Amino acid sequence: MTSLFFKGFIRDIRYNPQLRSKLKVYPLNSFDINTSSACGIIELDSPENTLAFSKWVSPKRTRSYPFARIYNTYYLNTKKVTIIPIIKDEGLAGDNDRINFITFSWMSLMNVYIILAWYEKAEMLKGNSAKLTKQQFNPDYVKEKIQEIANYQLTALHWNTTHFQQEFNKVYRRAVDSYQTISQHQGVAVHPRALQLNVLEQFNVNNYFSLENFKQYTLPNSLKAAQREVITSHALEYLADGDKGIFEISNYLGGEYYLTVDEVYQEYDTYILQESKNTSRKFPAKADIKDGLFKLILFANLERLLLDECEISFIVCLKITGQIVGSLSLPADYAVIGEFCKRNRFSRIQSQTIMTLAQECTVNHKLSILITSAN
Repeated sequence: MTSLFFKGFIRDIRYNPQLRSKLKVYPLNSFDINTSSACGIIELDSPENTLAFSKWVSPKRTRSYPFARIYNTYYLNTKKVTIIPIIKDEGLAGDNDRINFITFSWMSLMNVYIILAWYEKAEMLKGNSAKLTKQQFNPDYVKEKIQEIANYQLTALHWNTTHFQQEFNKVYRRAVDSYQTISQHQGVAVHPRALQLNVLEQFNVNNYFSLENFKQYTLPNSLKAAQREVITSHALEYLADGDKGIFEISNYLGGEYYLTVDEVYQEYDTYILQESKNTSRKFPAKADIKDGLFKLILFANLERLLLDECEISFIVCLKITGQIVGSLSLPADYAVIGEFCKRNRFSRIQSQTIMTLAQECTVNHKLSILITSAN
């Protein structure tokens, strides 16, 4: 498996999600991030004045489908806010995750406003005295930041940059202090304070948060390697099974952001940028599919894409595999879809999901979806 290093440019984002979920509406004055659903709508001072929110249960993107939650809000013509724990320490027997630069990149390019938050409460996991569960944010702080974003007049990129520069250190230290308090109250050992603060120091220059240091420290090693050496030889045999794709994306403001896709492969003169969703069951869960779709929104909106400084033709594809008979490539005629669903004995809900995915491809022209056997 090799890594292909691409450069892309994005001017704006146009995307029309079709696989929508009904969202609950919460008045801001009684909103509590801990008791709310995973995503929804916040009513500010009137039913016409709203913003959309989603929350992450961990700063790691591979846990609990946070992108699926943002996808659920993306059709709304209002500000989108996402609340992310800056650290999640599950105790010495659990994970210790931190937010990274790729998350900052993704949200900023998608015009999603980040609220960095911390967990101030947690409980010992039943039957495991070395692990924490049921972690809760500080709800007043989250509500305060939501109100600030409601009144904010610039883009999410501006907000996120300023928010990180001015408040990252403060929120991070609050998170570390909270875990020390939780540890004492619950009798669960957490990761050492000195370790957590040493990581924070790597993000700072003269005690001030540096977005550049944060980027360099948190980018995956494969991405840093790709920055140092752009691959210049791409024989077709290397692309046969799909290579990892690493993308340096710039926007009209000149900023540079880093993203990845699961696979890149070549068909004739066109490169396919592919996210894959696999299941041992008949068909993946909707949240899994939405997670893949959200990741592809940015790539479907690239104005141009270069490999080895040469502009290339490309499309984006979501590959869905399960216990499937045959294959279906979307968009497709409804009659073809109906026959495929009948042959696979899909439920009414599964069949409707596939019809909706066909519509997703129809209204978002650079998107394609392949549904096929896991074998």
